[in-house]
Amino acid sequence: MFDLLVQFILECLNLFKFWYVMEPYESGVKLRLGRFVTVLEGGAFYWIWPFGIEKVLTEHTVPTTHSLGEESITSKDGKSITFHAIVTYKVNDIKKALLDIQDVDHAVRDACSGECGRVLHESTWDEIIDVAILDTLTSACRKRGWRYGIEIMSVQLAGLAIARNFRLFNRGNS
Repeated sequence: MFDLLVQFILECLNLFKFWYVMEPYESGVKLRLGRFVTVLEGGAFYWIWPFGIEKVLTEHTVPTTHSLGEESITSKDGKSITFHAIVTYKVNDIKKALLDIQDVDHAVRDACSGECGRVLHESTWDEIIDVAILDTLTSACRKRGWRYGIEIMSVQLAGLAIARNFRLFNRGNS
């Protein structure tokens, strides 16, 4: 009960906050009554209207990585392949990244999962194990990421292997 009271008091005090300090590793946008006002650069102090009239949305703009998880595809030469893609990216257009999409991580997954699968599916095993495939993957993902305000810096493949796929069917008790 006491925790709720303290939380309520802090939220009320936060209504009177008329400043915002951006960390050096982030950028943001200022909204006034829900409409875009300006882009805010990191590492600076900004005045804002209190009482929720102006709101600041932020996102990290330094390079970060995202793991796409295990994927399976069949290559052009019919080999079943599993791979784990790791994407290094950074936010390039903060306005697009905060106002045009829901979540940056989901946008990275969208930009890269399909492209990695497509490029690897259109390649033979010998092409896939060649280092040049990483440049092809990065280029393909980068083209898709720009529309979200995200710069895909690199795509790496971990756990790349030829695998056997087994499908188990659950037969009901008859």
